[in-house]
Amino acid sequence: MASPAPLLISTASVPRMTGRSTPETVESHTLGPLEAARLWNRVLARQGLAAHTRRTTVEDIANAALGLHAARLPSPFATVAARAADGAIPLSLFDPAVRARLVTLRCMRKTLHTLPLELAAAAHAATLRFRQRDALRGLVNAGHSEASVTAATNALVELLGECGPLFHRDIEARLVAAAISVPVTRLALKLAWERGTLAYLNQTQGWNREFRTFALTADAYPGLDTSLDPGTAVERLLTAYIDRYGPVSIRDATWWSALSRVAVVDGMQRAGIKLVELITPWAANPLYMSTDRFAEFVDAPAAECATGVNLLAHEDVALKAYFETRRRYLGDLAPSAVFNQIGEVLPTVLFNGCVVGVWAWEERTGQVRPRLIPGLVPAERQKEIRAAIKKLTMTLRSGLHCVPAAQVGKDQLTLLSAC
Repeated sequence: MASPAPLLISTASVPRMTGRSTPETVESHTLGPLEAARLWNRVLARQGLAAHTRRTTVEDIANAALGLHAARLPSPFATVAARAADGAIPLSLFDPAVRARLVTLRCMRKTLHTLPLELAAAAHAATLRFRQRDALRGLVNAGHSEASVTAATNALVELLGECGPLFHRDIEARLVAAAISVPVTRLALKLAWERGTLAYLNQTQGWNREFRTFALTADAYPGLDTSLDPGTAVERLLTAYIDRYGPVSIRDATWWSALSRVAVVDGMQRAGIKLVELITPWAANPLYMSTDRFAEFVDAPAAECATGVNLLAHEDVALKAYFETRRRYLGDLAPSAVFNQIGEVLPTVLFNGCVVGVWAWEERTGQVRPRLIPGLVPAERQKEIRAAIKKLTMTLRSGLHCVPAAQVGKDQLTLLSAC
């Protein structure tokens, strides 16, 4: 198929330096609504969110999406399911060999993400400062001395070095026997996890259960570099973010990463990314993406800039990558149509990159239940949505961990946010 003529409204090719508050760009373009929509769909397609770009491994999906949002138990499984070429691929999240190549840690906006090791190293080091700061503040607020937490951390390291991964309640019980209180143990666990000394392992066999254990990071992930220089880490993280999600505004980048504007702009400059500036209908401020990715878009056939129907996870990374420019997928919808009261994006139904409804897992019947917004999906495309709902229902059913309630301990169902 021949490539369509570029739909750019205006172009310029004069390199310019705009100062510390914005990054240097080598081109500037203005996109109308149709061009902007094509570009947004191109971004989604590159992640695997199009029939012709579905991916075949969990690692490939996590790499293309810059991680899997993991603050809610179903999210990683549903995120993979949305991008997978086969309904069996999400099940490999429970394969120990796959787990050894993906690590779950708190990073961007202090939120849990499951990432390939190289991306995890950058995300960890780039965001360590404020995560460690908060953990230390919690220690002070609880009235415990740093010496007591250091002693508990040393005991933790010794225990896990001898025993390997342990369920967190077992850790508490063993340290209580060594005269270390549960509150101090929990503070030590949190601080050691934030610092990268310990790793969190969810050893469940289903997306609906959590079996929370901790291990020494050096043992569980010997290939994970937890000592990356923070400046280098920011450069690598922003390079990956712009590559996967550009075009983005500076406000998008600061919100997504929780880094300051100065850190974001300086990191982009140091990384040496050749940027194009874009003016779009999504925001008054300019957006930025790499010149290479923009050139790929301009040359892409129309078929590569359409994504059809997608069912995205709760807090899906494709939507949480943006803040200022959420109009790219909201259109004229109010944010309350898809975001809950604490700012989480609900599981959504997308049609060619635009939200047309939400969906939920109905535990009683084991069904995915959609709630579409009237008038947003052409009648002739309703069949595609029904087929996608049926497929996701079967995929989610296949990943359920069915254990009699009497055998499931309360601790095993605790969400990570309680850690």
